[in-house]
Amino acid sequence: MKKITIKHVGEDIYYEKLDNGMDVYLYVNKNMHNSYATFTTKYGSVNNEFGMGKDGKIFKVPNGIAHFLEHKVFVQEKDPQPEDYFAQSGGVCNAYTTFKNTTYLFSSCDNVVDNVGFLLDFVQNIYLTDENVESEKGIIIQEINMCNDRPGDLLYDTIRRNTIKNNPFKESIIGTVEEVNSITKEMLMNCYNTFYHPGNMFLVVTGNFDKDEMMNKIKENQNLKEFGPFVKPKIKKYKEPDDVVKEMDVVECNTNIPKMAYNIKINIDKFNIDARKLSIYMFVIFNLLFGDTSDFDEEMKSKGIITNTLYYNLLNIDSHFIITLNNSGDKYEELIKEIDNKLKNVSFNKNELERKKKVLISNEIFSYENIEMVNDMIIDNIIFDGKIETDIIDIINSLNIDELNDIASKIDFSKKSIVILKK
Repeated sequence: MKKITIKHVGEDIYYEKLDNGMDVYLYVNKNMHNSYATFTTKYGSVNNEFGMGKDGKIFKVPNGIAHFLEHKVFVQEKDPQPEDYFAQSGGVCNAYTTFKNTTYLFSSCDNVVDNVGFLLDFVQNIYLTDENVESEKGIIIQEINMCNDRPGDLLYDTIRRNTIKNNPFKESIIGTVEEVNSITKEMLMNCYNTFYHPGNMFLVVTGNFDKDEMMNKIKENQNLKEFGPFVKPKIKKYKEPDDVVKEMDVVECNTNIPKMAYNIKINIDKFNIDARKLSIYMFVIFNLLFGDTSDFDEEMKSKGIITNTLYYNLLNIDSHFIITLNNSGDKYEELIKEIDNKLKNVSFNKNELERKKKVLISNEIFSYENIEMVNDMIIDNIIFDGKIETDIIDIINSLNIDELNDIASKIDFSKKSIVILKK
């Protein structure tokens, strides 16, 4: 095993690439009582146009198919079903699909090695029939209808449709009713065979366990299975314009309190800087402007325009960042004007930046007290950076006021889209 040391934190992550191409990451913390394991495929909702096999011919599949596969992997031909197995072994299991990955997971205090083996076994064994594919459609359509009734989901989907023109990040992860109804067993199997190969997957185990015993058991498990050679899928690339699709949208829905989202579309290529470092700068910029310790936050609360701090979110769609500031309340028109005014002349001083750097470094260090946060960090690093960031604190320390103000000055705040949800 290779030891990956996180600089300035004093923590080690152990890594090995297995013969079948699967990557394994182990983080041991003997102070924890439980362990947390995730098995991830680099396959999410945006991968709906891709080349399969050696010829690289591009196939287009319906939106929502990655999420559909997540459902079907959880249904095994023979008992015990995953939920039953983990319940009996003192654990809980789940799965989720994002834009870029699908992840299967469990948490348990006991039987961690055996539970990891079962996690590998059920994810690497799919049972599909025409009948069980058709029956699953009804379950997923119910889920779609539930999402359509939730204001938060409606807001998030509208944000993406109104800011993103070409990139499939604009589409719903779960798909539409029509798209789900068009999915076939053959489509699902093609996607499973393409993206669920060990060469496209990685296992992360964090918590209290013996790393050598764990790695040996993982190798034994994989050596008992046969996989063909891995052909890396050819993913279609999309050219995304800087302009948003719709600058203002008022959507009527069943919400008691109006919701406002102020979204800014930022071209990553306009900044000659690493995307990870740039994302940290973006967080610093918008946190200093609108965070819970900002002058803006204090002023808006004192005026009664907001009662809660604006929520900040960054969506990385590869070519652009979509920065979202959202809040709930009746005074959204006043809030929008105040945000506009705040963004007219953006600049920061060194003391502000240095205080924020200390907070970021402290958060990085304390995150290792939470094994789920460590696991999520590893997944995020692998999906977006292709490797574990060992020098994140060095990156934070390297932030400087001249670069911060230069980046802030280059953001085109006019590339914005505002979404209002109201009754």
